[in-house]
Amino acid sequence: MTGLMRQWQEQLARGMRALQANGLVSSDLDVDRTAAALLAGIQGGVTIMMSTGDSSHLKAALDTGIEHLRCSPTMASGPVLSRDREQHDPFSRHP
Repeated sequence: MTGLMRQWQEQLARGMRALQANGLVSSDLDVDRTAAALLAGIQGGVTIMMSTGDSSHLKAALDTGIEHLRCSPTMASGPVLSRDREQHDPFSRHP
């Protein structure tokens, strides 16, 4: 199980590094720490959902983690992804 968690965290970090490389999140973002926090939030949300049947904690963890990435300023200017760009938003849950 430990290996799976490490692999999942590495994949999250890889995705965040790709966002950095494309200028979608700040190069100052601590990718490893952010990936660890997102994974912990997901795992906690899943654990709560499995014991209560309530997915609201998992949804909150995902929404908060994604919002953290959205608000990560780029070198150029303010928020990275605005609501105007939602159709091209790599974090959007809608195709």
